[in-house]
Amino acid sequence: MSSRQVVYSALRYVTAVLFVAWAAIHLYLYSDLIKILPIVAYFFVIDAILSLIGAVVFIIGLRILYIPSLIFSWANYLLLTESRVYPAPFLGFPLPAINVYVISTLIIDVLLIIIITIIEIIT
Repeated sequence: MSSRQVVYSALRYVTAVLFVAWAAIHLYLYSDLIKILPIVAYFFVIDAILSLIGAVVFIIGLRILYIPSLIFSWANYLLLTESRVYPAPFLGFPLPAINVYVISTLIIDVLLIIIITIIEIIT
């Protein structure tokens, strides 16, 4: 097995773990948000399910879905950053909270964008 193949395999599994971590954060937040902001809570569940699907894509190595996974990560990153400055979709006001969940999700999004881009370049 070449070193390129080893790096590719390792990056695929790291990406899958990051997608699972991202989904776990959003499922945890769902349980608190369902009482306060149900629309946002349901969005978190759908987004978490898509993230788990992204993890499966990288575990099985389904290359045709790498670019859609990259677009998904960019969309999540942009929505997270945009909703802190401009009115959040469906709410009509910016979300002022910058907490550990926002920062960790932002870091995971940036890592996913970087790693998926590297994976796409080396394959």
